[in-house]
Amino acid sequence: MTNDNTRERRANSRRAADWRALFGPPGDLSPGLLADLSPIGVSILSERQFPVGTAIEVHLGAEESEVRGRLKMRAIVRHCERRRIGVHLVNVGPEQRDDWWKIMRSES
Repeated sequence: MTNDNTRERRANSRRAADWRALFGPPGDLSPGLLADLSPIGVSILSERQFPVGTAIEVHLGAEESEVRGRLKMRAIVRHCERRRIGVHLVNVGPEQRDDWWKIMRSES
């Protein structure tokens, strides 16, 4: 990643969150907690770790007993350290983007 990309990424505002998330390779999701989110990615707190570059799914809006979330997005692991995983959301479709923006703008 170049310095320009880093600056661009950091220019996006982040927002604290404490929502439950499911994440991992398709069919092998684990629970985690969103630490923060931005328009292009999320930070997940979890004991589970993945190598940088791993393609995963991130599911939001899942109740405790559910194995899927209402909003499912694909992501790439960008960093993974000390029980915190930073992922970049990829190929977010128009409907997902609308749902994501509603989450970003909400107060809850």
